[in-house]
Formats: sequence, C-alpha cells, structure tokens
Amino acid sequence: MPQGKHFINTIDDPVVRVLRSLLATNPSLRLNADKKVLFRQPPQNERKVILISGGGSGHEPAHAGFVGDGMLDVAVAGNIFASPSAPQISAGLQSVNAPLGALIIVKNYTGDMLNFGLAAEKAKAQGRDVRTVMVADDVSIKGNELVGQRGLAGVVFVHKIAGAAAAKGMNLEEVARIGQKTADSLITVAASLDRCSVPRRGEQEGLAVDELEYGMGIHNEPGAKREKITSLQEIVGNILSMLFSEQKHSSKFGQGKIAVMINNLGGLSVLELSVIADEVLLQLSKKVSRIHRVFVGTFVTSLDGPGVSITLCKLDDESESLLDAPTAVNAWPKAASSYSEDDIFKMLVSDSQDSAPAKTSSISKSEALSKDVILKVFKSIKERVRQDEPLITKYDTIAGDGDCGETLLNGVNALSSYWEKFDGKESDLQNVFLQVASNVESSMGGTSGAIYAIFFNAVSRAVAAKSTGSSSDHARVTADALKLGLDDLCRYTSARVGHRTLMDALIPFVEEYSKSTDLKAAIAAATTGAEKTRKQDAILGRASYVDSEQLQAESVPDPGALGVVSILNGIAASL
Repeated sequence: MPQGKHFINTIDDPVVRVLRSLLATNPSLRLNADKKVLFRQPPQNERKVILISGGGSGHEPAHAGFVGDGMLDVAVAGNIFASPSAPQISAGLQSVNAPLGALIIVKNYTGDMLNFGLAAEKAKAQGRDVRTVMVADDVSIKGNELVGQRGLAGVVFVHKIAGAAAAKGMNLEEVARIGQKTADSLITVAASLDRCSVPRRGEQEGLAVDELEYGMGIHNEPGAKREKITSLQEIVGNILSMLFSEQKHSSKFGQGKIAVMINNLGGLSVLELSVIADEVLLQLSKKVSRIHRVFVGTFVTSLDGPGVSITLCKLDDESESLLDAPTAVNAWPKAASSYSEDDIFKMLVSDSQDSAPAKTSSISKSEALSKDVILKVFKSIKERVRQDEPLITKYDTIAGDGDCGETLLNGVNALSSYWEKFDGKESDLQNVFLQVASNVESSMGGTSGAIYAIFFNAVSRAVAAKSTGSSSDHARVTADALKLGLDDLCRYTSARVGHRTLMDALIPFVEEYSKSTDLKAAIAAATTGAEKTRKQDAILGRASYVDSEQLQAESVPDPGALGVVSILNGIAASL
C-alpha cells in the first residue's frame, strides 16, 4: 500500500476514537476523553497497588489494550508517536483510587521519561506514594551511554508480571521490585522491511525494495544497520546474533528458563508472522537451554510497520508464576506453553499414504512403461512449467489472485519428486494417471488442483477398465480414457469452452486427441483455445470479478489455460 494512504486521514482526533472503541469490548473500562486516559473501574472495596503506563499512540494494542484485571489499571495516550503531557499523566494517576500507592511503568524515550517523571514528582509532592520502573530493552543500538537503550515490546512483560503481583495484593515496594527485576531481565531486537506510514503525513521516505533494517525503532527512527534482504534463515540468525552479541547476554539468557515474545510491528500478515516465529523458535532452541514460554502475536506495534521484534525475558520461579497468572485483558494470550524442537517434531503426524512409492506389480509387457521414460516426461514438464511460471503468474496477478503459476509448479514438482523416488524399474499407464491425480490433489490445492485431480482420477479408472492388448494401443487407450475423464469432470464443473478457464485449453485438446490421437494437432487445438481467452469475458472464477474491458484491453489470456498448454508442451518436448 502506498505510504500515506489511510481511511482515517480526515479524522481530527483518531486517538480518542481508538480509546472509545475499547469501551465496547470491556464494560469495566472508563475513559476520560479530554485527557485521553483509559482506566479500569475497580470492584467495590478493592485495595491494591495500581499500575499506570502509556506513551504515544500508534503502538496498539499497547498500552490501552492492556488495561484490565491482572495487568494495567490506567493507560495514558499521547498523540501518534508523541508522549502524553504531564497534566494528562497526573489525571491518570488521579483517575483510580490508590491507597496502597501507584507504580508508573515507562519506556525509555526522552519525552516519556520527562513527562511521566514530572507527573510522578508532582504526585509525591502531594503526598502520594509513587514508584517508577523504566524499561530499556532494545540492545540493537550501541554506544550512546547518555541516552541509553530504547524501550520496545518488552514493556508488556513488565505490565503482565508486575500487574499479577499487584493483583495478588503485594505492597508497592514488592510490586516495584518485581517490575524492575522484570525490566532488567529483558532484551529486544527488531527488524523491518520498511518504515511505517503515519496518517496525514502524505508521501514518506521508505526503504528500497530489496533492503531491510535491523534495530528499527517504533517511531520510524533509524535502526542499527541496513542490509540487503536475504533468506529468512539468515535474517533470523542475524537478529539472534544481535540479541546475544554481548557475553553477558549469552551467559544470562543461554541458561535457565526464558520466555520469548515474537511481536508483529503491525504490518505483517498472520501467515508471515507465524512462519517467522517457527524459524525463530527452531534457531533459538539451539542457543538456550530451555524456552519456557512462547508468545506470538501483536503486542507493541509501529502503526503498520512491516517488521518483527524478538524479546527474551529471563524467568525465575517468582516471575514464571506471575507470568502464568490469569488476566482479563483480551490483548494478552490466555495461555502459553514451553517449546522444544524435539517435542514439536513428536507432535507431527505422518500420513501413511505419503510414504515412499512402492513397486508396481503384475504389469504385462504390453502395458509396461519404464521408469526412465516416465521420469523423462515429468522432468520435461517441470522444466517447461518452470520457464512459463513467471508469465502465468503475471497474468494471474491481473486476472486472478496471483497464485496460478506457483500452484501449477507445486504440482509438477511433486510429480517429478514422486517418480524420482519410485522404487521400481517400470509402471503402467493406469498407475501413472493415478499418481498424477494423487500428487496434484495433495500438492496443488485450490480450484485448479481439484479440477486436475478429478480429471486424472477418472482417466486412471478408464484406463484400468480397458485392455491395452499391445504396446501399440497406448495412444488409443489414452485417447479414450481422456475423453471419459473429461465427461466425468464436466459433471462437477459448469466451465466449458468460452468461459475463460483452463477448460478452454483442456476441452479442445481432449476432443482433438480422442478423434485423431495426433498429439501435435491436439496441442495446437489447446494453444488456439488458450489464445482465444484473450478476447473473452470471464464468466466463472476470480477473473469474473475483474473488469472485462481491462482484461481485453491488456490482452490478458486465462492463466489456467496457459498452464494446460505449458504442461502439454513439456510432454511434447520429452517425446
């Protein structure tokens, strides 16, 4: 999405709207809209230390999303990426009765430290018992002793552990001790593919398309270094190396129990974050003695920043118990577990049907096809589809969802791999078609995967029902079986020639081949059918939602039909 493009650019005060939206999901919350203070309405006669935190907005769900029983009592929100003022924070301190005192949790940013510090001193001057915990968990930036380390996602561990201590009725001294111990037990490093987009700022400078930044902050401030994007394994390895760059971190976090938080900076899909998390856990489990708790999700964001941060929290028995304590806060996971690579792989269940292919028995000489011939055909298909995939994907990006070429390549890769592992010197035609159906069903998915699987299952059954008689009958048996397979497929799909689908190539191919058994002529018919789709209106599939005039103006053929032609050309090249 272009930077600066937002639904909320015309909203005058988005921060109040954010805070007000939380009232709809938690009836125990209250909001002082003038001061942008969200607070928890405590039960009658409750006596406990209250926890207050906050900072600039744009980091949601932090901090307001963590207000609730078992975590924060008060959150004070500044404008986007701007510290709240001292009067706002003072209003927050006064919003909830605190006979046992208040603990302020603040991230190490200059504006936050000054304004929260001023509010704390004013409260003390008024006779209130207030303590402060400062969180500075970013270990990516070195050399600035005066400013110190920035506060990142690790602050949420402080909210949770200190919040649980307060909920148990501990006094202020104990809650502050536990909060500071937790803050001192945190290290965090972030990495991002680009800067975030701030509403109402219009065009904003970003990173080059092939760059990422390590040590990215949460306010668009520069990170520690920019590098070219490499493999996920290398990127995760670099982040972990930065986390353990100092000997004190290696010795402190390498032994004993730790919790890990893999945090979405706001712009990653759940899919991408989950894959990153899996890689982080695989690599981290080799660096530490035990990963005792795992938290994966969105905790402290940088608006829509397309990045991730990794936080390690050193645990002892006390902090572990408090981390596991229940909370009513929706933004905090309701459960977390330990992790070990061995345990994960024990939980993986293998499908017995996916075991190595067995030899095909009872093949008559007239039906036999050598493994070498079969493998040659599928390798040729694989190579042709690999060459054609970028163009198929390009057209599908315009006419569909952009996955047609990749899905087709997954199918032919699986088939090539199957026959490479095949434990036998020969097979028969019926088994070849059966394995095509089985492999595309499990490896392709989507509409095209289902169409190919139905078609080739039917073709396999049709071949099995016929006697080949002699090796010269292969072409006729195949032609008849393809026609029966097409008839069966047409019972399950309404797509026909002219509907702008892969059937525009498949149907002409089958009809010509079943009539003449001339492969060259049949491929020509399929190619002509695919070319005709450039000028056809899409009636079925995702392309039917795309403006037909745009497709025809850009002369976009149906990607599925091109895929059929690519497969057929691969077959022809091997013969």
